Formats: sequence, C-alpha cells, structure tokens
Amino acid sequence: MQIIKAKFYKNGVASGMPYTYFADESIQVGDNVQLSEKAKGLVVEVGVAESEIASFRDKVKTIIGLTVIEPIEKENN
Repeated sequence: MQIIKAKFYKNGVASGMPYTYFADESIQVGDNVQLSEKAKGLVVEVGVAESEIASFRDKVKTIIGLTVIEPIEKENN
C-alpha cells in the first residue's frame, strides 16, 4: 500500500494544501484520483514516509482509485 498526497480539484483546478491518502494500486505524481464518492484530486507526492503520518495514521483514508478529469467548458461571451 502506498501513501500519497493529493490536492482537491476545485472548478477544474487542483488547489489548496495536499491531503494524505492510502492507495491500494500503483499511483504516480500527476495521476488523477477519485478521493471520495464526490471528490477528485491530483496526486502531488508519492512514497510519503510512514513516520510522517504516525500521529494521524488512523484517520488517513484510502482513495477509491484512478479517474479521468473532464475539462470544464468555458462559455463564449
């Protein structure tokens, strides 16, 4: 199992601080992942050390898996 960090997508852009997750499958930096039923994110770090999450390991969630991010269409004005 990998430990990764991902930023949430907001309005089609990965933003904010990265959050830590477990991943059951092989994930790489730049992959798009389904973080929860509704939320998607961009992987910004892989191979996070166990020692980095020791104090909150029991609260770390596991991602659902890889996903595809659909581009947001801009309105023509």
